[in-house]
Amino acid sequence: MALRLGRSPAWPLVVLALALLSPVAAFAQPARAAAYELAPRDLAGALVWYSLQTGRPLIVDPQLTRGRRSGRVHGARTAEAALEQVLAGTGLIATRSPGGVLLIGPAAATAVQAPAPPAPPPAVTELPELVVTAERRPSLAFETPMALSTFSGERLRQLGLTDMEAVAQQTPGLTVSAASPANAGFSVRGVTQASGDATREPRVSIFQDGVPASKERGAYFELFDVDRIEVVKGPQSTLYGRSAMTGAINIVQNKADPDRASARLRLEAGGFGWRRLDAMANLPLGETLALRLAAVSRHRDGDVTNLLGGEDLQAISTDAGRLGLGLRPDWGSADLIINYQHDRSSGPALKSFLFAPADPASGQPLGDLDRFTPPALSAQDAQGRAQPLGLDRQLFSASFGLETDIAPGLTLSSLTSYRRFAADDQQDADGLALPIVSLLEETRGAQINQEIRLAYDRRGAWRGFVGVNLFEEHGTQRVPMVIDERLQLARMTGRLTTSWPQSADVLLQAQFLADQLRDLAARRGYGLEATTALAIAGNLKAIHLERTQNFSDVQAFDIFADATRRIGDNWEVSAGLRFGTDQKTSAVSPAVPLGPSVLASVIAAAGMDQARRQAFLQHLAGPEAGRLSTEWPLYGLLFQPTVGNGDKVSSDLEDSGWSWRLAARYEPNPTLSLYGTYARGRRPTVLVAGAPTTPQGPARFGVVPAEVVDSWELGAKVRPARLRLALDAAVYAYDYRDFQTTRVESGQLRTVNAGRATAHGLEVQATFVPTPSARLGATYAYGHARLRTGAMAGNRFRLAPDHQASLYADIVWPLFGGELAFRPVYSWRSKFFFSDDNDRPDLSRALAPDTIQDEWQDGYGLLDLRLAFQPSSSAWTVTAFAKNALDERYIQEAGFIGEALGYSASAPGPRRLIGLAIAWGW
Repeated sequence: MALRLGRSPAWPLVVLALALLSPVAAFAQPARAAAYELAPRDLAGALVWYSLQTGRPLIVDPQLTRGRRSGRVHGARTAEAALEQVLAGTGLIATRSPGGVLLIGPAAATAVQAPAPPAPPPAVTELPELVVTAERRPSLAFETPMALSTFSGERLRQLGLTDMEAVAQQTPGLTVSAASPANAGFSVRGVTQASGDATREPRVSIFQDGVPASKERGAYFELFDVDRIEVVKGPQSTLYGRSAMTGAINIVQNKADPDRASARLRLEAGGFGWRRLDAMANLPLGETLALRLAAVSRHRDGDVTNLLGGEDLQAISTDAGRLGLGLRPDWGSADLIINYQHDRSSGPALKSFLFAPADPASGQPLGDLDRFTPPALSAQDAQGRAQPLGLDRQLFSASFGLETDIAPGLTLSSLTSYRRFAADDQQDADGLALPIVSLLEETRGAQINQEIRLAYDRRGAWRGFVGVNLFEEHGTQRVPMVIDERLQLARMTGRLTTSWPQSADVLLQAQFLADQLRDLAARRGYGLEATTALAIAGNLKAIHLERTQNFSDVQAFDIFADATRRIGDNWEVSAGLRFGTDQKTSAVSPAVPLGPSVLASVIAAAGMDQARRQAFLQHLAGPEAGRLSTEWPLYGLLFQPTVGNGDKVSSDLEDSGWSWRLAARYEPNPTLSLYGTYARGRRPTVLVAGAPTTPQGPARFGVVPAEVVDSWELGAKVRPARLRLALDAAVYAYDYRDFQTTRVESGQLRTVNAGRATAHGLEVQATFVPTPSARLGATYAYGHARLRTGAMAGNRFRLAPDHQASLYADIVWPLFGGELAFRPVYSWRSKFFFSDDNDRPDLSRALAPDTIQDEWQDGYGLLDLRLAFQPSSSAWTVTAFAKNALDERYIQEAGFIGEALGYSASAPGPRRLIGLAIAWGW
């Protein structure tokens, strides 16, 4: 049974009004601040949390923390109040040394003496445990019963992790591939989604400060002024909602802070015209209100020459800004965050696998088939005018969050958000110098999301939350495609020679075209007279325009609950449940605006009886061929038009389902946490909208069943204080039913049901501090993700290497009264494919079949180096850096949309970048 939602767009406004009214009752409640919150835990871990949250160094004898548990921190408005609550009931107090270090000791002893501070114990100061909200409540990563990779803002800055691709290289089980900001694939434990189609559902949830941002064309955004990043693996639908089929990535931005003014500025410059400006200012506007402004501007010239001229390829220019207002009154907290981003790029350096660059006019070779040498690319519009390649994308989001205590132990929170994106991507879809296929992908999306949550925690055995979520989304993808039928004919008949195609003068000769038409007709089972073929050849279009557009409207309502029960001092069990219901409308609107395809008409003639075929062929040989007509069908080469040559045709679907999770955690001592989980994830049913199979016939609508995954995971988190080691390990197994994937069918990319799929693996991440001035880290992931049934049985998942590993070091030496830090980062991944069909020739359904399996990347490694110096008495730092220091050549994406017409291409990863950065902050 599905809960019906009204079609009026007014419901989000009603919910917003309710959310805005929620703090009204709070004015009658006792004073409360939201700055510091921590559940009772082992005292050593609590002191780690305190030092991390406040930035205040402290010293404690590890013997004093052993066996002690902290008090609960709740409603603490100042750092002093928070520490007092941490130490409540422990018999310990804190005093401040002359140097400002907090000394933790027994109440009597500390009050009498203040000894000179000893060396800080590594257990407290050198392996800080990050506070996370992976379970949608504040807790330490050590206590969270799930595989979790976390990155503090400080670590991101130190290692130079300024984009999600760099973060993925340090995250076991995560792969991110971004040929452009609007074409990024996120893969968690081997499962991803890669399509701009408005009707398709994501599998991985991306959050920007709680705002869902999972649609692929708008999911990749700049990382700047970030508090932390949390990568949560495994089905998380109960915690993160409809898109968290295999995991969630939560990017938490810094919020405005009324407690102190601060500012930061960073300037970078380097090769390929690299320049980056990153700035932030936090301005208190009183005791409870603050304004925070942050901005980043990133520019890089292209690193691949276009052999046909114009701007170098793979240039990028991004400008982004953020405004935050933070209010911390007695009744709770409120935060308004507004983000805007504008991306412009010259497009990926698409290089054909089969055809080397050659001069279109003369046929003279311009390059070779090496994947990493320059291509020759161009694009044109429906009027034959040259168009610049590349992307123009804008992102905008706004969120308003409220939180207040409505009763002892009860916290009400509300998050209202709006997000939209618009992306225009002009592509040379064939990757050849010949102007065969040009397209412009125009995607638009807008969504409103409202979540209201009531959380309970009174320091007792129980804690949990219940809530509702309302979501509305409107999206569309429009693709006008310009095809030169004369050149496409040569590809379809195998007359386009490799490795260097013939010149246009040869390919466009009338007799050459006529011979190909006769060959094409013979393959289709009928004969075409020479004179008729010659006449039709003269009517083949240099510019044939096909336009396809899909639409999706979604209204969704979810209700969810999650509870945790503490059993004794060592056990916790958790359970979560979410019910979701959707109302979807999918629509399609394909057209041939400039008239039917002559080439497609020749193909379609094979299906006619002889008399009609002869009449139709005579029409194709005459002056009216390729023009709009009511007498003859309007055949498209890829997309058949709907009634009216582009009328919008829609269909509706209602869908609902359950997801859940069960977790148990055992903490035998403060240095070891063991957990096990079982979860059911669900990807909603997809209503696929497809073009008709015949011109102006009925549009095709297919229902791809909801994808369901059952997940099992066992993990251990170890923090042996004496070894100064943090070690996390997890093993997992997934079983998918009705696995949704995409494949080319009859020249169109469609969502299909691939049946059953499985995945299992191991993930390990470790941090080791051998000395106070050195920190070492390593990660490793093994993942075996395979399709199990149907035509693709045995195939690997897209972007799913079997092995991933990374190493990093942070080594600091005293130098000239300051510190010199050396921070190398190395990451490696094994072979992987760029599509679920693994580019198998037997699965090719393109108009010109792909007969070679070449869309994969062999194992490769990337090395980044950073050398930073900071004077001890100054607030500035200078850093020399090298990204991809070994100049490793690798493919970051392959296939692309031209594959439906028989063109396979790849885009290389960025070249080595060497630069210098200067940063200042206070």
